[in-house]
Amino acid sequence: MSYNFLKSSMSTVMVLVLTVFGAISVDAQEIHRKIEVKWTMEDGNLGKENPVSKFVIYNTSKEDVSCKNWSLWFNFMRGINVNSVDKKFKIAHRNGDLYQLSFVDGNLTLPASGSIEVSFRTNGTLPNFTDAPAGLYITYDDSTQINAHPVIYNTINKEYTLGEKLNILAAQYDLNRLHESSDVQKIIPSPSALQQGEGFYTISSKSTLWTNPSFEKEGIYLRKFLKETSGITLSPKKQDKKSAGIKILQNVSLREEAYELLIDNKGITIFAAAAKGAFYAIQSLKSLLPAQYWNADLEKIEIPAVGIKDQPRYGYRGLMLDVARNFHSKETVKRIIDLMAMYKLNTLHLHLNDDEGWRLEIPSLPELTEVGSVRNAFYADGNSLQPSYGSGANPQTKLYYSVNDFKEILEHAQKNHIQVIPELETPGHARAAIKSMEARYRKFMKLGNREEAEKYLLNDKADQSEYFSAQSWNDNVMNVAKPSVYRFISKVLDELKGMYQEAGIPLEKVHLGGDEVPRGAWEKSPEITRLRDSLNFSSVNQLWPYYINKIADLCKLKGLKLAGWEEMGMVNNGNGMVTNPALVNQDIQVDVWNNLIGGGQEDLAYHLANAGYKVVYTSASNFYFDIAWKNTFNEPGHTWAGFTNVKKSYSFLPENYFLNVFTNNFGDKLTDGLLANKVKLTDEGKRNIIGVKGAAWTEKILNNERLEHMLFPRVIALAERAWAPKPIWETGTNFNETAFLKDYAGFMKKLGIQELQKLNTLNGGYLYRLPALGLRVYEESLICNVEYPGFDIYYTSDGTVPNLQSKKYTQIIPLDRAKTYRFSVITKDGKVGDIITLKF
Repeated sequence: MSYNFLKSSMSTVMVLVLTVFGAISVDAQEIHRKIEVKWTMEDGNLGKENPVSKFVIYNTSKEDVSCKNWSLWFNFMRGINVNSVDKKFKIAHRNGDLYQLSFVDGNLTLPASGSIEVSFRTNGTLPNFTDAPAGLYITYDDSTQINAHPVIYNTINKEYTLGEKLNILAAQYDLNRLHESSDVQKIIPSPSALQQGEGFYTISSKSTLWTNPSFEKEGIYLRKFLKETSGITLSPKKQDKKSAGIKILQNVSLREEAYELLIDNKGITIFAAAAKGAFYAIQSLKSLLPAQYWNADLEKIEIPAVGIKDQPRYGYRGLMLDVARNFHSKETVKRIIDLMAMYKLNTLHLHLNDDEGWRLEIPSLPELTEVGSVRNAFYADGNSLQPSYGSGANPQTKLYYSVNDFKEILEHAQKNHIQVIPELETPGHARAAIKSMEARYRKFMKLGNREEAEKYLLNDKADQSEYFSAQSWNDNVMNVAKPSVYRFISKVLDELKGMYQEAGIPLEKVHLGGDEVPRGAWEKSPEITRLRDSLNFSSVNQLWPYYINKIADLCKLKGLKLAGWEEMGMVNNGNGMVTNPALVNQDIQVDVWNNLIGGGQEDLAYHLANAGYKVVYTSASNFYFDIAWKNTFNEPGHTWAGFTNVKKSYSFLPENYFLNVFTNNFGDKLTDGLLANKVKLTDEGKRNIIGVKGAAWTEKILNNERLEHMLFPRVIALAERAWAPKPIWETGTNFNETAFLKDYAGFMKKLGIQELQKLNTLNGGYLYRLPALGLRVYEESLICNVEYPGFDIYYTSDGTVPNLQSKKYTQIIPLDRAKTYRFSVITKDGKVGDIITLKF
């Protein structure tokens, strides 16, 4: 199946075209060839609580179509009130985000060239187009064969009124103005100390390079960068340390990631203790190099004179990438690694499995990828997973990393001084693993080998527990009473260690998940009951720290450090999850995401750090890059954590989070005193905040284009907060907004004018999010600006779509209300942003 996302103006239809691969013979009616389906919102329901939406099923043929003996299946991340459907129809929740629409009225007919509507009420809200149902397909009830057939499907975009558009554009205009003042930041991320010198050093083919033997690879890296980027080949002449124009020298008194960089008219000198420091000094050189020198064939380039002493604020500077919900290739991951390294991030957390997919080959357990990496409509036979997140009826192949693929990722990361931490999600979010091991169980039972069949089984066949996970699953939790669960984890860890060893890279830390085990799991499992009785536990809640202790000890036996989500440091004593000081001595790194304002856990990271846990602050409010940028219908992403633009990411204060929090995640002003009693970091707690991390969950990120759009440039703001020294506006009891806005403006100027222009050429160009256009009507004139500078606005006044041959916005436009204006940000290489249409 292929996806083609077409998104331009707010009035343009966004079509999801589903193409059949390997179609199966069908019922003689071939209804799937005769219908098209549209999904739309009832008028006035967009953004409302529990809105009404509908499918319109069109008969495109010239004969009536019976609604008997066929069903329409679809994925929908929002819960449906199945009782809200007209009695002629039935919508049933099957599991996860999969629903089945069937026809109760056996006499119902789709008239020739006609249509029927099926309305239903959704739980929650539907804020943007990525919440729409997806992956539609038909099955026939009376077919003698297993069957599933995609259908043509489209969703209608939201058409805003002129007044709504002008309000949105005016608010964006005001936000865009924040970067108008201040000088351009010199380097991203900001160094610890920078002193501007006078003049510059000229690099040409006559320039010579000398490196300490410890930094030979960094010297090769610098030569390659200059050659590929600016066309300059440094002189191959061997020079002594004294006469070389560019030197990379060793200073063992510096920290591992620290460096000093001195540039004057005589040359460039880098000091570092270790290769990492030298590598990061070169990244600063790259940041100093103006964008016009990139993708050029030059005889010389000029680097401004500076003196820099630098080291990172945090030792852990990370990005979590979910490749389980929707798979992303090794080539995509390597592209992301390159940008992480350029901005001095040093940890890639790969989320390799979840309910919807297992994405890493484990040779001794082939079912994990044979079953766990495949989603299709034929899942009832147990040899695949059900469709999720619009994956559709037919299977896609090779949606996992082979051992060689994974080693290639590891090796590429190591070259860029990035540690890859694999995540094996346990015991919840484990459905892909559970179903895979069920398939293994059946295979060996057919062979009469019960011992082997049960060796890695992850669930209790007699378990009658009833639960509903955050993603609507009822069968996604490992049974922690089973010894085979720990045998399975041990086997996977051993194979992971082997892959790292073959790549010549030690596996030092593993992430074992530990989040969102739903209430009700384990309550009615005979095996759990036996374990509880043997341990004299009074509640299944006590099994949680029991499990964490077990996997922590298992990791220690294998010489591994354990990381997990925040719940690993928590326990439910009967009144909800709270910090568990009893497990601090297990030396578990906890990744804390939950700081949602108004959610009650705003200070959770500080509770855990103060208790002694090593915390990587993974703020959902600031650094979840699957979250939508802003509240408009054509903006992709989740909205449960509000909205996150560059400014919100940049403004994160890891050690003083509440200082600049004045609204909730949706922009509503806070109730007075809401945060007054929240826990603050102690001195010990500050030492336990070991890093910050961003995260990209991929339920709504189906391809590389969307992934890069969601990640960049927000990841660059993450890098600023992870590396740069604590800013003055993170200290004290009153937020220094003036100082913040000055720094933010300098950052945005550097980002837009320099860094994003470099991304246009690096690795063939990145598909980062283009800046939003702001516009105000002022005294019968139109005034425009962009979200980050360095980008041009093009427009037309005759209703045609703007392109590079259209008028470029350079000054205020006199408003003619008889004309239809269309605006868009367009890059020099033809990338087009959202097209804004204004008809007065």
